[in-house]
Amino acid sequence: MSKDLIDVLVPIPLLERFSYKLPEELKKKNLERGMRIKIPFGNRLLVGIFWNYSDPSRNNRSSYKFIKEVIDETSLLEKKLLNLAEWASRYYHYPLGEVITYFFPPSLRKGKKAKFKESTFWQVTEKGDFIDLSGLGRAPNQRKGLELLREKGDLSQHSLKAFGVSRVSLNHLHNKGLVKKRSQEQFPVYSPEIQYSYKKLLTSEQKEAVKTISGAKGDNKIFLLNGVTGSGKTEVYLRCIKELVQKGKQALVLIPEIGLAPQAENRFKELFGDRVASFHSAKNERERLDVWLGAQKGLYDIVIGTRSSVFIPMKKLGIIIVDEEHDVSFKQSDRFRYSARDVALYRAKLYKVPVLLASATPSVESMQNALKGKYKLLNLKERATGADLPTFFPLDLKGKLLKEGFSDELLEAVKVELKKKNQVLIFLNRRGYASSLICKSCGWVSCCNRCDAHMTVHSNPSQLHCHHCENKKPLPSACPSCLDREFESFGLGTERVESYLRKKFKNYPVLRIDSDTTRQKESFKNYLEIIAEGDPLILIGTQMLAKGHHFPNVTLVGILDADSGLFSADFRGSERVAQLITQVSGRAGREKKPGKVVLQTYCSEHPQMEELLKGNYGTFIEKIIEERASANVPPFSYQVKLQAESFNGLISKDFLNSCLEHINNSKLITKDIRLVGPLPSLMEKKSGMFRWEVNLFSKSRKPLHKLIDNLQTFLYQSKQTRQVRWSIDVDPISTI
Repeated sequence: MSKDLIDVLVPIPLLERFSYKLPEELKKKNLERGMRIKIPFGNRLLVGIFWNYSDPSRNNRSSYKFIKEVIDETSLLEKKLLNLAEWASRYYHYPLGEVITYFFPPSLRKGKKAKFKESTFWQVTEKGDFIDLSGLGRAPNQRKGLELLREKGDLSQHSLKAFGVSRVSLNHLHNKGLVKKRSQEQFPVYSPEIQYSYKKLLTSEQKEAVKTISGAKGDNKIFLLNGVTGSGKTEVYLRCIKELVQKGKQALVLIPEIGLAPQAENRFKELFGDRVASFHSAKNERERLDVWLGAQKGLYDIVIGTRSSVFIPMKKLGIIIVDEEHDVSFKQSDRFRYSARDVALYRAKLYKVPVLLASATPSVESMQNALKGKYKLLNLKERATGADLPTFFPLDLKGKLLKEGFSDELLEAVKVELKKKNQVLIFLNRRGYASSLICKSCGWVSCCNRCDAHMTVHSNPSQLHCHHCENKKPLPSACPSCLDREFESFGLGTERVESYLRKKFKNYPVLRIDSDTTRQKESFKNYLEIIAEGDPLILIGTQMLAKGHHFPNVTLVGILDADSGLFSADFRGSERVAQLITQVSGRAGREKKPGKVVLQTYCSEHPQMEELLKGNYGTFIEKIIEERASANVPPFSYQVKLQAESFNGLISKDFLNSCLEHINNSKLITKDIRLVGPLPSLMEKKSGMFRWEVNLFSKSRKPLHKLIDNLQTFLYQSKQTRQVRWSIDVDPISTI
């Protein structure tokens, strides 16, 4: 095959690969699939990925652009990762040129060199060795720097700064030819030997789980570790990882949220020292690149990361662990709509390594796979500390007068626990001060003009804020409808609860932990340190506090609105309510002190609420599985959602009708495929766009994916796509 032309993956949302010409000087270079190259694309210079040499017979253009530069000497991605990228592109029906970018950290996508952070070192030149220092009498800082370098030899810029020699002085010496500098990569440095020490003894259930998982011995087995909150799931996979690390293998640990990273990293470092690294968006580009390179070169034994970490290269991958596997955060909601959990399962299959899915509230899909025997189910039914599970106290709110969302009984329970010098967690999954602002005179409501949603009232800073499109407005001084100045803040948010509790319990600290208070880099970590001190306080939090955290001194959890989501239009609504309530309840009584959970509800007689109050998530999920089976919805069928959005709802609807017409004409519809729609999305208008959708269900994956492949060709060629923005979501989990 000719080496004149190459196929390049370009990071744009188009299916095709683009052909470029190699300059003469590069024709003799052996290019490897996955190498980064700089290419002209339109009037831009982009970083593309070399994929293969082009077949001249398939190219009929008269002229081609030349590539500008080959960035890498060798491919940064091994063959198995390239195969993973191809699979992900096919499965999620998303362009490979965009998918492959997810395998690189931001700095490598921009074309920067794949090198660790470099430090500058200085040394004396031959001229600097013999120069008379008295000639630098009027530049004492330069003289000091030259004397130090003569005496000590090579010194880093950082070391010279510690001696009081500035960079400016060194540059002056450099300009005079008295010193020279060089750059050197700073590879991660860690202790060659690790002294493994365990603070906790394993329970019999934990020992059995460790024995079973460790027995996988490199096979691609999938384990579902279903343990009640506080059962020591982390301790189980710490032991499993230890055995692998001692054999020279690496572990990839996926967590759902950045907020869990500090606690997880500290826990692992207690055992594995500085061989542990974390990878997530709260780190800057330099930090992420260094972790990426360290994992790729096998310099880190364990990488802990959020969703995108599933693509990080690891030289000696030995196991993948997905903590809180049920969490919706593992699914990306825009562009490349992948599930990190499902990608992890396929990656483990390619690498022939075990996968451990861990959760106190496993997803319906994972539980069904365990019941079918596809996953090995491991149960931890008791807390590792020997503590009992928290006791549930339902509070029927019917006919009760509430004070800022609190019943008298809950307030009294909070007071009692604080007097005992315990900590209290109040859970409300709505941030802001109030759900909406209402005019007392005419009933005007603070609706977002870009979404079918109310704008939330925030008190700090004072503003109206749409949590769907991030639209922000100042609080109105007068009603836009009737000009009256009397308003009522309707509904509860974490800010309002915080304000009330600060006044009610003046002698105790009140910490509000939500996405508004944890925007700064170290803020969440600082909150965790305050909680860990164990002093009596009140925590107010959203779902950020519901999972994975170990708060030994929390003895009471108050759930203000347990009914939220119970009557959702989404068939997954009840599952998520159960997961959230079970997870947040599990923060109580994790050590020696008993815990209790107060659930405020208007629906204590609801069958699902009654099941939850028994504290048995397993029984609850079995009934949900039965309901899903009778309705023939996932996991008893496979689902793909096609969504279209435009500035006119009729255009979105017409576009989907044209897609259905193409599907019907394709003759790929089988008896197993069921079409639902087009229908407006549950939130039809979002960010100024009107959204409609078609959902496709099938008992078999193959015909469904074949149909979507055919539809994709139409979507990328249809003239109507210029008027809409469309998306394909395979295995969707979001209804908004």
